Amino acid sequence: MEFYDIVTCVCAGLFMGGIYAMLAVPFNFQLGALKVTNFAYGNLLMVAMYTVFICSNNGIPMWGMLAVLLPCFFLLGWVIRRYIVFTDDGNVQSLLTMGLAILIENLAQVVWGSFPRSLGTIESGVILGDIYISMTRLNLSLLALALLGVGYLFLQKSWYGRCIRALVQRPQMASVMGINVPRVAAMAFAASCCYLALTGAFMMQLYRVEPHTGHSFLTMCFLISVMGGIGNLVGTFFSAFIIGVISAFLSFFVPGYHDPLIFLMFIGILLFRPSGLFGEA
Repeated sequence: MEFYDIVTCVCAGLFMGGIYAMLAVPFNFQLGALKVTNFAYGNLLMVAMYTVFICSNNGIPMWGMLAVLLPCFFLLGWVIRRYIVFTDDGNVQSLLTMGLAILIENLAQVVWGSFPRSLGTIESGVILGDIYISMTRLNLSLLALALLGVGYLFLQKSWYGRCIRALVQRPQMASVMGINVPRVAAMAFAASCCYLALTGAFMMQLYRVEPHTGHSFLTMCFLISVMGGIGNLVGTFFSAFIIGVISAFLSFFVPGYHDPLIFLMFIGILLFRPSGLFGEA
């Protein structure tokens, strides 16, 4: 193992960690803050990636893609929260979103088939000495961090963000204070789905998409959320970078064992630190 290999893996992991944060923070927000167990999260990401592929194939520019993606996913998230996962029973939510995930996956299989689709883009990068830096991942990571920062400021500084935080902390008291809890919850869930749509646009720059793509990303979301602590968005943010670096090392040195080792890590965290590295015991 050479020094430049280590530095290359660390850089790649940190850049990918920013994109993982963009993927996992909205998931943990839905799961921990809004109390919605969304097993269809990965499949919705897959739909976003297919949408980007279709728009790109039809010559639609990036601003046009976003004009299609964001309103559609906002409306989709609002409908899911109001009419599909309307109950607070986690078991019922799990069954409903599992059914939704199966429906989306089979519809994707019928519409697009099983052949993997990609944008055909090649990552751009620079070589500094013996160290390779992926500029594509760096740019996407910086953009993801900027968007997460905007979301954080919205939650902390805006009136609607305060309503969401009140809903998360004390839903009964929020209702007493005049907050329309079902509407605010649906709007917050819809906003998190907009972040999911943006993540799909990012992922399509790096990966291929097929109807089963969502499974691996859903597993990654669970791993990062459990490591960071369910409901702990800051812990999830930092855990994304830890997992990004670990995943980069596994992909570089033992690529054939990447997924089994990631699953073992997930099981180990559940067994020995179920509250997460950054969560309270």
